[in-house]
Amino acid sequence: MAMEKPEWLERSVGAVQGERMVCQYVHRVDSRGFWLGSHIFNYTFPILMAEITVIFVVSWSTYFLLRPLRQTMIITQIVAGIIMGPLIVARYSGFIEMIFPPGSRVILSTYGELGLMIHLFVLGVQIDPSQLKSIGRKATVIGLSGLMLAFAFGALAYRFIDLIAPSDRKLGPGVSIVLAVNSVTSFPVITNLLRDLNILNSQIGRLACPTSMVSDACGWFLTLIISNVVRALRNSTFQPMLTVGVVFGYYGTLFFVLRPLVIWILSHNADRSNIKEAHSIAIFCLVLLNGLLAEYVGQHSAFGTFVFGLSLPDGPPLGDVLLQKLGIVGSGFLFPIYCTISGLRTNIPSLEWWSASIELVIVVGYVGKFIGTLLPSLYFGIPIQDSLSLALIMCCRGVMELAIYSLWMDIKIIDREIFTLLIISMVLMTGFATPIIRYLYDPSRRYMPYMGRTLLNSRQHHGLRILVCIHNEDNVLPIINFLEASNPSKENFISVLVLHLKDLTGRAAAILIRHNKSNNSACKLASSEHIVNAFNQYEQYSHGRVVVEHFTAFAPYASMHDDICNIAMDERTNIIIVPFHKKWATDGSVEACFPSIRMINRYVIQKAPCSVGVLIDRSQINGKQSVMTVKSYRVAMFFLGGADDQEALEYSIRMARHKSISLTVVWFKAKGHQTYSNQKIPDYTQVLNESGVSSLDMEKITRKEEIVQDGADTTYVIRMMEEGFDLVIVGNHHEPDSPATLGLTEWSECPELGILGDMLASSDFPFSVLWAIDGEWHQPKPPMKPVNCNVINNRLFLVRVLTDRGYALAYCKLMAQYPHFNSLSAIHRSGIYENRTLGDELIQVFRAHALMKERTTISRR
Repeated sequence: MAMEKPEWLERSVGAVQGERMVCQYVHRVDSRGFWLGSHIFNYTFPILMAEITVIFVVSWSTYFLLRPLRQTMIITQIVAGIIMGPLIVARYSGFIEMIFPPGSRVILSTYGELGLMIHLFVLGVQIDPSQLKSIGRKATVIGLSGLMLAFAFGALAYRFIDLIAPSDRKLGPGVSIVLAVNSVTSFPVITNLLRDLNILNSQIGRLACPTSMVSDACGWFLTLIISNVVRALRNSTFQPMLTVGVVFGYYGTLFFVLRPLVIWILSHNADRSNIKEAHSIAIFCLVLLNGLLAEYVGQHSAFGTFVFGLSLPDGPPLGDVLLQKLGIVGSGFLFPIYCTISGLRTNIPSLEWWSASIELVIVVGYVGKFIGTLLPSLYFGIPIQDSLSLALIMCCRGVMELAIYSLWMDIKIIDREIFTLLIISMVLMTGFATPIIRYLYDPSRRYMPYMGRTLLNSRQHHGLRILVCIHNEDNVLPIINFLEASNPSKENFISVLVLHLKDLTGRAAAILIRHNKSNNSACKLASSEHIVNAFNQYEQYSHGRVVVEHFTAFAPYASMHDDICNIAMDERTNIIIVPFHKKWATDGSVEACFPSIRMINRYVIQKAPCSVGVLIDRSQINGKQSVMTVKSYRVAMFFLGGADDQEALEYSIRMARHKSISLTVVWFKAKGHQTYSNQKIPDYTQVLNESGVSSLDMEKITRKEEIVQDGADTTYVIRMMEEGFDLVIVGNHHEPDSPATLGLTEWSECPELGILGDMLASSDFPFSVLWAIDGEWHQPKPPMKPVNCNVINNRLFLVRVLTDRGYALAYCKLMAQYPHFNSLSAIHRSGIYENRTLGDELIQVFRAHALMKERTTISRR
């Protein structure tokens, strides 16, 4: 045995029978310091600290370099390991050999394995296997089709290459295992990917989750059978079948001994929303014990703990607490070590010519997965762009595949070259698919072009549909008070859709529940029982004036707005009411602030398919909790002019019909200010006349006109009236460049609320505020098809108009807002419109919304 030993290194490295051996002192843990002549890299603990530091520095540097490509963290960690491996750094420098000596890699790999085990256990706890019972036909067909075609394509490609170009190097029976696992799409991998892409609760996300669950369940069963059959063929014995029996015995112990023990520990927590520290430590010890049993019966400890996590109840409190306590150490600190080590184990320079044939088999398997997902998706009527996105999602790989590949190399099923090919294919496929999916799929594309119903056009429908969003029980009473103030009646009833929004903590997949009044189990599952009961009691109190439907959505905060907007579109609501992100105390100070709720509100304001209202509740300050318990409830509407103010005024008039509500409409008029909008947009008197207000209701409406010169005057007038109202209603967009708001835009805390809304929300006013925005005006909708416009000499020529009627009308309204366009020529082509009705309607819309009717000429060719 020949040993190498540098002068300063107190260890020896050499080869014994083809295996690399390391001889070093076992008691060298802590360095004595360079003052006593000790080299820190002769001791295990300093080396471990240096290795972890280098791993995190390189990993995060790689993450920021690849950030423009929007790569997932696991891919960047593997790429960091490849960079530090034989491909770049280790090939040209001895630095890696010094920091990652062979003897220390065992310790580092042990930490990485522990991180993998904890990470997979936490992932397993967040998964609810009972969802397999509710998987529909669409997800089942797509999942099975992708699995079978991927396996068939890979097997045919391997057979074809073996026939036309036989090689001395063969995978043997092990190729079946490679093809079986490579054709599986892992459910934990897909849920993590969808969360990173912020599409977990989108339509494609809700389809990808059960589809991957079908593929994963079938893949686990297929891999278990094939792996043991392969061992039997290699050993020519039935011992692997005996191993299967032992493995099933281990899983029986897991389900009937360890699982009841954890549930028993949870039952002894007085506070069901939290777990005691001693109980958390006991559960973690059971996880380690389960991993030990798994290793004893021949199963990988990480996969054993993953199944253990699957057997436990998902969601809070267990999933939430374990994610908080184990997630940082396991997933955030130790698991990246495992990913980087896997990248370090790759050896791209050692690949030979025969590697091309194996790589072709792997690539053809990905092609089979893509086609097997795409074709049934198109068959079920999924749009082509969404089908492509789903197919790419199902081709992505992650932690489960990485762990399986590493295990295979450790137990000699595959060698280092095939391991390198599998890792490189995984990185390239997932790395390229991720930005393409971000480009192809936008959940808001489904509802952004939708021309929603507003309060103004609800007059013709004799009914109001309101979607109210509830984050916690503190929002219930203000929302019920608002609904009662909206004056529901049997002739003009209100349909209320109550959406309870909960953060997706302790669960892997997003959940949207539509509650059935005859089924209380859904309420308990959604932990919304108190909220549901409160609104049901209000429905009974209303005696048919209010009809309530309940929804509960578990979703990440970053994409929670998609559930809100999708429900608003599907249920054709007129307005969405969301609570403000601040909570006030009784003394007028801000008691709590929730940035995540503000983020949701901003997205809803930008993308909602209907009108939006933000309810700023200060009932704790003025002492009036409910309009149902007081004889007089004073409402004010501040009118500056604009479409949003018309929407706000419309709702104010509806409230004024309530027997306990008196309304004051305050019109802030800028002194000597004349705008194009004054000629286009009707004032509040015209809106009152068009609303059909009776003479009896008019007696409850007080109209005031305040002449102001700038924003300071406007603020002064509001300050003088602040004690006279319980609720103030304002719009968002007002007259452009109006002196009435001059100076109020220099400092803005909540710009999404508009000028007046921001001032009323940020200051210490005692009254509550309802901020309203017109769904047709608040956000220019992106075109579903390109529109070619030419501007020549201040003349706008609309060369091509959309075939979508709703968007065409909205586009004309948008174009009519620009006063510097003197003329619009709408060119109608026979290939676009089947008849002239739509063209005539476009002309009428433009005339109704033109800012300068006398300067605008409309011609039709």
